[in-house]
Amino acid sequence: MAYRDPDRRRARDRERVARRTAARIEAGLCTRCGRTEPLPGRRLCAPCNEKRNAASRARDARLRAAGKPRRDPEQVKRYERERSRRLHAERKAAGLCTKCGAAEARPERTTCEPCAEEHRARDRARDARVKAEGIPYGGRDPEARRRSGRKRSRRRSEARKAAGLCIRCGHVPPEEGRSMCEPCREDRRAAKRARHAERRAAGLCVACETPAPGGKAYCDPCAKAKYRRRKRNPEARREADRRRYAERRARGDCTTCGKPADGAAECKACCNAARKRYEARRAAGVCVKCRTPVFDGAAYCALCAIAKDGRRDREAEYAARRARYAERRAGGRCVECNAPSPGVARCEPCSRNHREGSGAFRGIPVWDPSWTVIEIATGREHGPYDSEADVALCLVFEKLGRSEVEVVADVSAMATFTAPPW
Repeated sequence: MAYRDPDRRRARDRERVARRTAARIEAGLCTRCGRTEPLPGRRLCAPCNEKRNAASRARDARLRAAGKPRRDPEQVKRYERERSRRLHAERKAAGLCTKCGAAEARPERTTCEPCAEEHRARDRARDARVKAEGIPYGGRDPEARRRSGRKRSRRRSEARKAAGLCIRCGHVPPEEGRSMCEPCREDRRAAKRARHAERRAAGLCVACETPAPGGKAYCDPCAKAKYRRRKRNPEARREADRRRYAERRARGDCTTCGKPADGAAECKACCNAARKRYEARRAAGVCVKCRTPVFDGAAYCALCAIAKDGRRDREAEYAARRARYAERRAGGRCVECNAPSPGVARCEPCSRNHREGSGAFRGIPVWDPSWTVIEIATGREHGPYDSEADVALCLVFEKLGRSEVEVVADVSAMATFTAPPW
């Protein structure tokens, strides 16, 4: 007997059975016997259907007695999943409720109102039960629920942005170049400030609520992630910072926290906080910007000093100083501390500090050095003399050699390393 490939034989048998079944369905006959008409809504006639049911019951009884499952669980799940998807697509295409398949679906929805209310009631009951047990997300997979929520929020935001509305409230058009209206932005800022302050007070990371070491605002993983985000597009971040600074200055708010500042660049609270932070870092001997160690009592490290000098617009600074000087002079106030100073540019304390810091005030004057000649043998002193030429004349007049005397000058040992006074 010739050898036959079983896989090829099975494939040919399946094709033959599929062709025969399709032909009997087209002819309106039972797909099993092919002689009589099937039952309404079925593919088998009554006798064939009864035979199949009896055979299924007998097989189920044998499997149950042997302690085996009726069908392969994975295969059953796969079949039911495909059947549910196919049924859902058919009902959705027909405009029917995908749950019951009898009533029409609500506008822009896939279920009818009774099925939707039944689903909502079931969800409320389950959520109440698991909430009483202390289980989050209704007992469902937290990661799956978060993914679903993010996807739903993304779709809602895109739809509102396309409609020209605020992505948060969906009612008010946002400002030009923004995605949220100003009330929603302010509410979000207030919530972020409150959450930030609460977590900082508890010693937690302001991003993930894990303990932050050393009183820092972020834990190590969140700090590294934030640094990577800042380095990803620094120019866009700087542009956003400049735009926010200009908007707050135009409103007269603090450029740091956004609270009213009566026209000043920063409110009193932010000024005091910045001053305390500056003094604490100076006292600790670290850079006031990045907190890296500095040398010789400098305020900035080398990198921050170079970056700060590169960002400075000296012409703008000089123009702002001249404008402030003219404004305070016209108002009869001190040009340094803005204290009342009628008739003069500076008040008495500022005038004294300015005078003492100028080149005309040097403290004790630097006198010209003098020289004294001391005989080594007798200890006799000659002088003092005002110049080295007078020292030479003294040696000639006293008939002394250079090896017999010691010449002492009252000049600092570091004088040779300093620049001349002119």
